[in-house]
Amino acid sequence: MNKKILSPEKQKKFESMITSIEDLPTLPHVVLQLMDKLNEPDPSVDDLADMIMSDQVLTARMLRFVNSAYFGFYRMINSVKETILYLGVNEIRNMIYSAVLTNTFERDAPLIKRVRFWEHSLGCALFSKFIAQRIGYPAVEMAYLGGLLHDIGEAILALHKYKEFEQVVFQVLDHGSSFYDAEEAILGINHTDFGPWLSEHWLLPPQMNDVISFHHSVFEVDENKTLVALVRIADLTCLHYDLDFGYKEEDETLTGEIVELWEFLKGEMPHIAKMDVKQLFKELSGQIDIVKKSVDKIFMVEGVDNEVPVD
Repeated sequence: MNKKILSPEKQKKFESMITSIEDLPTLPHVVLQLMDKLNEPDPSVDDLADMIMSDQVLTARMLRFVNSAYFGFYRMINSVKETILYLGVNEIRNMIYSAVLTNTFERDAPLIKRVRFWEHSLGCALFSKFIAQRIGYPAVEMAYLGGLLHDIGEAILALHKYKEFEQVVFQVLDHGSSFYDAEEAILGINHTDFGPWLSEHWLLPPQMNDVISFHHSVFEVDENKTLVALVRIADLTCLHYDLDFGYKEEDETLTGEIVELWEFLKGEMPHIAKMDVKQLFKELSGQIDIVKKSVDKIFMVEGVDNEVPVD
């Protein structure tokens, strides 16, 4: 893991911002317990199910998630234990994070709708996993989690520093800046600076610090560079296909960075050199409807079924 080093001035600004936010999001205690249990060599399915069902919100959201378009099971999954048996421990870890994070950031920010934010985040998670599977990257679950969490600092800024974030959005709209550049100009910090803090306070896998901290500066990371690069490709692909926050970046810039990062991946994994990249991205574009339907299901929007059994 690379410890992101902030300049003294930026560190001071970051610490001031963190201490000024009274209701910073924290992971529920049950989730911290679950992560400890999942780190055991052979965690008990019954124990995991009991722990999850002790939190009604977590239970309901997990069952919405497993019954969404992403998994596409032929029948309704009706219990937490059945969910664990179907998906396995590694997938459950990611689902727990997906469920609790979408609940943690439940409300809209003034200038970013939660559904659009989670369309981007879940889209990046699914695209990252898809790319990892296609290129033979071994840590597929880490790719998914990295995609899900990469912009979580953005959600914190949008929800908890919304007056300042409003100026960021205006900078993006008026000058065509990226959010990253506008945050630096207006706030003096950006959403990637939350990586070390989130990793420490949410007990995230160490790879996630690298993804959150360096997805806008892939070539500055020393470890986990392949993971960070494929998450960034997925991120840029989401932006290209309008799975964004509602604020479009210049497409030529996106395409150029995707090409640069793909060339890097080919150097790291020579067997992908002959891969049909156009076909890969065509397949990714075919996942967009699944992403949107899944997010609709999770947030129960636009007339989606109201209840999912939980016992």
